[in-house]
Amino acid sequence: MMTALTKQNKPVILRQLDGNDLDRLLAYLHQLSPATVKRFQPHSFHKEEVVNFYHHHEHEAWVAVDPSSENIIAYTVLKKGYLHHDYPRLQQYGVDISYDHCYTIAPSVTDEWQSTGVGQLLFNNVLTEMKNRNVKQIILWGGVQTDNYKAVRFYQKNGFRSLGHFQYNGLNEDMLLQLID
Repeated sequence: MMTALTKQNKPVILRQLDGNDLDRLLAYLHQLSPATVKRFQPHSFHKEEVVNFYHHHEHEAWVAVDPSSENIIAYTVLKKGYLHHDYPRLQQYGVDISYDHCYTIAPSVTDEWQSTGVGQLLFNNVLTEMKNRNVKQIILWGGVQTDNYKAVRFYQKNGFRSLGHFQYNGLNEDMLLQLID
């Protein structure tokens, strides 16, 4: 757990999601705008399905918490390895992706905290954790919708490179961050 400051010098707590966070996580998920929900769906938003999702040992999450309200304001889902149904598409790009040395990531930030730097703070925290685990690659969960310009720029700024495009509810772009060769 660590405390960091947003661009507006507001403190946020960055930490791993824990078993006491279920109600806060559900509140976070249910207050996202329809536009944000459309772009972020690594799992269902129903309580039982969220609980089942985290019973899989390969799933974990990191959160940013507003210390004044104790609300989750940013949430990043991680899965060890890649999504098996995505692997055939990922193979077509000619990139060697090792299941045991990669993680799949799905970040999100609540609407009112977007553009404050909290997403970058949480990403940096997660990236440090991945480097400490000697992770070689990070793949975007389901890619990024190409019309989500802010997200595409965020990933590019953070070293992700485009692998290719695919159609699923619109045009999406698979992106990869190579940490270790």
